[in-house]
Amino acid sequence: MAEDQELTQPHKAQLESSLQQRTSNTYRSAEHSQALLSGLVSLRDSSILFDVVLVVEEKPIEAHRILLAASCDYFRGMFAGGLREMEQEEVHIHGISYNAMCKILNFIYTSELELSVNTVQETLAAACQLQIPEVIKFCCDFLMSWVDEENILDVYRLADHYDLRHLSDQLDSYILKNFAAFSRTQVYRQLPLQKVYSLLSSNRLEVNYEFEVYDGALFYHYSPEQLETDQVSLMEPLKLLETVRFPLMEPQILQRLHDKLSPCPLKDTVADALMYHKNECLQPMLQSSQTQLRSEFQCVVGFGGMHSTPSIVLSDQAKYLNPLLGEWRHFTAALAPRMSNQGIAVLNNFVYLIGGDNNVSGFRAESRCWSCLCSPYAYLSYLYVPANFFLMKTDAVCLSLY
Repeated sequence: MAEDQELTQPHKAQLESSLQQRTSNTYRSAEHSQALLSGLVSLRDSSILFDVVLVVEEKPIEAHRILLAASCDYFRGMFAGGLREMEQEEVHIHGISYNAMCKILNFIYTSELELSVNTVQETLAAACQLQIPEVIKFCCDFLMSWVDEENILDVYRLADHYDLRHLSDQLDSYILKNFAAFSRTQVYRQLPLQKVYSLLSSNRLEVNYEFEVYDGALFYHYSPEQLETDQVSLMEPLKLLETVRFPLMEPQILQRLHDKLSPCPLKDTVADALMYHKNECLQPMLQSSQTQLRSEFQCVVGFGGMHSTPSIVLSDQAKYLNPLLGEWRHFTAALAPRMSNQGIAVLNNFVYLIGGDNNVSGFRAESRCWSCLCSPYAYLSYLYVPANFFLMKTDAVCLSLY
């Protein structure tokens, strides 16, 4: 036995030395959190280790004080902030319904929350009072899944009452996305004027044509039937018409509107928009918030160039890469003539293509020589593209579509 001990001592020292040379490792259990929750639920279901009773609407609810304190700031302040509730076995909770408290306690123990149309409002009120962000978010998500033109005003009031900016923004997004249909409803007219003004001013307003914004501004004051029968007075300026970007309307529509109007401030505004279209060469110098397109779309645009080798066919197209679809799309107008290696410049969201060659008798990388080039002034044109551009390379730019 003594010999065995003597033999093992050197091995033991060698093992300890080897372990000391290694760095330490930290292990994390992915199942621990769920196992802990399951254990707490088991304690609750078995009525084990309860140390506090919450009295809500004169009804008792047993719970574990430490779990409540760990779950939200409200209970943390109550049970760990030096308040008298720290020593009380019974704590009365006011301003919260019994059913809502049961749902929230069940969420604290299980991380699950069941909501319905009949319970979401009282649960939201309780979550706001107890300061539990996860429950607030779940309630807001549930409300948005049920929102429509009949209840949107009520949800706006809830968002305002509890100062839920995120919920209010979601409601705004709902209207911005469905504006064309929503603007024709009676509920639309019940929104505060400042709210409608903000919505109509937004770049996120989804409309096919700017004339729909013009109609929407009038729908706030007049019914669709009144507009169709031309029972509208525009002699006095309407506040909401300030949000309409008249230069974005088609010239033909502007001209018809101008001819129909009697002398008034609106007619002068329409006349200015018509001049914007007539002075096409001056448009880069006439940019303002009124000429900004309504979009926050971002993509890459390419102009002209040569198709993939071995092809020698030049392109006369302007294309943009749609990041949502992951594919290239054409702009409505083609470029002319077919060119490559053009210089690109941007002024106030207007793209200028200057010079270039036709890549037939121009520079060829494989031949490493120059031959007859087009005059740099032979081709000078500009193309209005609704974008902010950053110059990247000869035939492509990165932009944010508005």
